[in-house]
Amino acid sequence: MFYQVKNIKAEIKDVDQKSGTVTGYFSVFGNIDSDGDVITKGAFERSLNNNGARIKHLWQHDVRYPLGKPTLKEDNYGLYFESTISKTSYGKDVLKLYEDGVVDEHSIGFRTVQQGKKEGYNEITEVKLWEGSTVTFGANEMARFTGMKGLTKEDVMSKMDAVLKSIKTGTFENEEMFENLEIYFNQLKQYLTEITRPVEETLDPNKEDLKKLKEAITLITIKNL
Repeated sequence: MFYQVKNIKAEIKDVDQKSGTVTGYFSVFGNIDSDGDVITKGAFERSLNNNGARIKHLWQHDVRYPLGKPTLKEDNYGLYFESTISKTSYGKDVLKLYEDGVVDEHSIGFRTVQQGKKEGYNEITEVKLWEGSTVTFGANEMARFTGMKGLTKEDVMSKMDAVLKSIKTGTFENEEMFENLEIYFNQLKQYLTEITRPVEETLDPNKEDLKKLKEAITLITIKNL
């Protein structure tokens, strides 16, 4: 595979609104992801040494929306980055999304150079890194963001609350950001319905707990704005 992406959840260390600096991790080592892959420490070393100056921090893996030029290094945890977000209109919007808690995931765009099969997983020992991205939602309403895999009901509801807050109070530079947030909200709502359906089927329809569960799904809706 020539170009791949991998997402990780909630790997933000700090966001300094005044300076526009964001620090965190684009990738982590040692964990088995939803594709059954494990990236090992040292996998980015050659790429950083040979191509580090050309690696960019993007918005949603889109080369049309560079956010900054990150400072990158490997530590024992993963691929650490520090980026000063450019003061473009979409750069300002992304910082607002960080502040609102809507953005809490990062991803890498890369090509696997060396890998090997292990018992129960695939070990990636070297990659060619093209970019690291701030990511939140899928590109369209029919393509669910793969980062939702594994989220709990509480995670999803928390994200929905954050999106609603951002829509209600947001002063975004780009009007399309509101449309994107609505798409993301609807994706979350659909995912919440799917992961709670097995729970609903095990509950007595006359019981109060089922009533509360359905009310929670209904109340957190874009139509209530």
